[in-house]
Amino acid sequence: MRRTTKSTRLLIAALAWLLGACASTPSESTSAPPYTDDELRNTDLDLIFATEFPVASKEDALSRAEMARTSGEIDKALFFYVKALKFDPEDAELLAAIGRLHQYQGNNRLAARAYSLALESRPEFPEVLEARGLILLGHDEEEQAISDLTRAVVLNPNAWQAYSGLGLLADRKGNHTEAIAHYDAALAINPDSGPVLNNRGFSKMLAYDFIGAEKDLSRAANELGHRQAWVNLGAFYGKLGLYDRAVETYEKVLPKPEARNKVAEASMAKGDYAEAERLLEQAIKLSPAYFQEAEDNLARILQRKGG
Repeated sequence: MRRTTKSTRLLIAALAWLLGACASTPSESTSAPPYTDDELRNTDLDLIFATEFPVASKEDALSRAEMARTSGEIDKALFFYVKALKFDPEDAELLAAIGRLHQYQGNNRLAARAYSLALESRPEFPEVLEARGLILLGHDEEEQAISDLTRAVVLNPNAWQAYSGLGLLADRKGNHTEAIAHYDAALAINPDSGPVLNNRGFSKMLAYDFIGAEKDLSRAANELGHRQAWVNLGAFYGKLGLYDRAVETYEKVLPKPEARNKVAEASMAKGDYAEAERLLEQAIKLSPAYFQEAEDNLARILQRKGG
């Protein structure tokens, strides 16, 4: 959980820049902030930090937050970042940093709240628009996600993740040509993104561009090591009726019984019931435990045959 990944290093760099850029304020702001502490962090943890000395200034709070963050104490860091806000409640950079830490922890509700407050202070903040838009996309708030991501790419034409998010939203609506155009824009900025290449390949498959789909999915899987691309490539071969190749592809990332069950489902969808029966019998035989899904699929085939 604490491994240093590329995204973690970027987060650390961004926060280090933030701490150097924020100016200190001599005393707490006398105006009431437009939020309460529990909207920005888990106040149930306050008792853990109750022995900390009172914060003297924004600079003091940021310094202690940085010490906690670099030692991996993210909740403690959030505690002090929110304390720093008491001195400057409308600091958009600080609110954005709080949002990033929550997003790093997987607390998307709190992250979105922090991002929204940052945007109230600075409506044209492309990095925050991109971050909030991607969270909203994952929670099916599509209209606001489209608005955020569109504004993000207008303000920052290099916001490749925003382009990718717009591609996903277009695919959901069945607009695959539009989706592919968004993925093209993302890949023009970041050509080695496995997730975006995978998404474009899947979109091309839905648009019946099978040559383009195989090219994108193969590169995402083989060259860039994107796991989902192997799954989508297996689905692609199954859709074309290349069942043995589909099994071989699925087995790159799935157990042998599950790979065969997935290909059997593809063959059932195409009406190749004899092939599906063969694959399901293999799946059941290879499975070390009872394989409910494969058993159910086989039962449907046998029922169809009157067996």
